[in-house]
Amino acid sequence: MDSVSQLRTIEVDFKQDPRWNQFVSQHTGALIYHHSSWLTALESEYRQRCRALACEDASGRLRAILPLIHTRGLPFKLGRSASGARLSSLPRTPVAGPLALDDEAMAAVLRQAVEFVRSEPGLQLEIKTRRQDLSDLVPELSCVPWRLTLVQELPSPAAGVPWEEFSETVRLRRECGPCEECPTLRFGNAKRRHRVNWAVNKAIKLGLRVREAESEAEVAAWYRLYLDAMRHHAFPPRPYRFFANLWSTLRPLGHMKLLLTELDMPSKRIVAGSILLRFGQTVFYAFTGCAHEDFRLHPHDIIQLELIRDSCKNGYRWYDFGEVTQANDSLAQFKAKWGTEAKQMYRYYYPAPIAMEQSRPSHLVAWARRGWRLLPLKLTATLGDQIHRYM
Repeated sequence: MDSVSQLRTIEVDFKQDPRWNQFVSQHTGALIYHHSSWLTALESEYRQRCRALACEDASGRLRAILPLIHTRGLPFKLGRSASGARLSSLPRTPVAGPLALDDEAMAAVLRQAVEFVRSEPGLQLEIKTRRQDLSDLVPELSCVPWRLTLVQELPSPAAGVPWEEFSETVRLRRECGPCEECPTLRFGNAKRRHRVNWAVNKAIKLGLRVREAESEAEVAAWYRLYLDAMRHHAFPPRPYRFFANLWSTLRPLGHMKLLLTELDMPSKRIVAGSILLRFGQTVFYAFTGCAHEDFRLHPHDIIQLELIRDSCKNGYRWYDFGEVTQANDSLAQFKAKWGTEAKQMYRYYYPAPIAMEQSRPSHLVAWARRGWRLLPLKLTATLGDQIHRYM
């Protein structure tokens, strides 16, 4: 009997089946977005059920997983994004997609996902990944190059040990000297390092310091800054209950960290904060908040430096700054100055999308963005919650 005939694709309860997190923890390509804690947070955010696909062999060992969540979709097209009802891996998540030990198991879970969609007319399958060969495994899938994400590779914590051996269960904390004297942790060329050091030194002179959040009350204080940042970027914010859920579930596991930037004088106050999501080999710079008028204090520079150093010390390989769009040059320049490398992201669809061409924002979209920046913060939170129910 060949290996393919011994494979079986099933749905599992990722909360109760210990094989799920065990597989994720031992896979070198796993992200926090594959972990049961993230899937639980997505489920509870809008009471959506995650269909956790898995491929097992004859002995019951998992060889592939694929989390999927059904979303209603927006009643209108929003830029290049798929806007109709879809089965996504995963909604409101930058990248997830399947994890597998081999291509046979990878193809098995993808084919099962295609079959799910075939049985429900009007539904579209969406896979978010960095792999560009899924169409070779399952020709029914249509590949769409997505945005770039900017990633910094951190120094290895163990000389001579290949990164391929590191996972959540095998990761070494770096035992080294002060970061300021580190000869390996660098931010691009000399010009970029000068820009980083200048901004950080200015933030320190202005009285900023970085510390880790210690209570959910500080999460609530940070959330207002997050709303302000999302309003400035004219993007609907996630609801507060989502972040409270992350705080109560991911933080105790060490998978979430909220770092705050405080201004000591003339009166102590939080001016910015950023949430890290970390697992396996990768740390994601996931959510950030700052009042627009405080950008001049350079809080993002001092907090970014601390986040990168923390990730390096804890033995992670990749520090992912997140996606960039062509329309946001200032954000792209900020992320690029840290010596990052642009990596292409892909989305796969079945059935194939009718049109995914990139176009300039219409006058109506530009008008809507200007109007969004004038809304009260509380209203943006309410509207953002309603919009994300469909995304």
